[in-house]
Amino acid sequence: MTTENLSRLQDLEVRLYKLTTRSHLRVGAGEGTADVATENPIIRALILEQNGAEKRVPYIPGSSMHGVVRAWVEKVLRSGQSPLSRDELETRLGEMEQSNQKNLRDMVKREVAEFLGIGVETVTEENLFEHWRVYTNPHVCDPLSDVDKCERITIQEGQPIPWKANWWQVIGRQPPCEVCRIFGYMGQRGRVKFSHAWPTTDQPPLDVITRVAINRLTGAADEGKLFDLEAIPPGVSFHFFVVMENMNGDKEKFDLGFKALSLQFAGLGAHSTVGFGMVDVGQVFRVQIDPKIFHRDVEAEFIEPMLQQGTATLADFDQDKFPRFFRALVVAHASSQSPLPDLIRFVK
Repeated sequence: MTTENLSRLQDLEVRLYKLTTRSHLRVGAGEGTADVATENPIIRALILEQNGAEKRVPYIPGSSMHGVVRAWVEKVLRSGQSPLSRDELETRLGEMEQSNQKNLRDMVKREVAEFLGIGVETVTEENLFEHWRVYTNPHVCDPLSDVDKCERITIQEGQPIPWKANWWQVIGRQPPCEVCRIFGYMGQRGRVKFSHAWPTTDQPPLDVITRVAINRLTGAADEGKLFDLEAIPPGVSFHFFVVMENMNGDKEKFDLGFKALSLQFAGLGAHSTVGFGMVDVGQVFRVQIDPKIFHRDVEAEFIEPMLQQGTATLADFDQDKFPRFFRALVVAHASSQSPLPDLIRFVK
């Protein structure tokens, strides 16, 4: 990290969370390796060799946690804003420069035509404004829309894309939107980093659940459609870390995602629509870290040597060093917090 980048890091906070399953948790269908840094959302178990025998340690990928929390923060922020009426939308468009308004209308018309499965020339004004209203939320973008999604609004020459910058201005959105500012978007990483969630016991149980496919016409079990799946049972606890950089006034918005999980509005992992993935998430402790300490004890020791080796992924770290990352962040600089014994075991 350069001196310039370090000076931009004004606030660095590390939180330890404890997640406890309330129903069976099915994370995915793949199997992992001994590489603890692999970011594969379908991995369900770390395969270790101990005394000549394989040991399976289930864990929850950080990418799974990141996705669920982001989705619910977006849902909550979107729900508090009503779409603009047609008259209001016309007024906002009238505030745009004429060339920008034309380019924006053309982009929206193409997107509406694709959504409706019709030709661009057949899109009516009613079609246009009915679908356009969803693009007017000042807090949250639509990540599936080329018109509305957050992106680096520059063209090849490095100048802003005029119509998009003008559109955000008239709807009152400060780019990037509040969700993308926290969690990132294409071309820009977010301000929060999730570790994988590891169990607090050496080898938590895995249940084998037998299920059967139901024929939708007869309502009876389909012959030959019996199958088994593995799931983490209720009552199993996990610890994971979240590193927050320059979050400032966005921390309360970030917490909305964990509240949704604990209230069982959201489920984690696969099959959440049929009762799997209900969890409780509680914050164990948090600690502010001096950015200079972060640079000295973490980045200088791990990140820079990694880059010198010609790689830019955590996957190439010596796994024996990986837990030291957390020790440098938490144990060495937060002893006054008296972390729980589970934390001490976790970071050793």
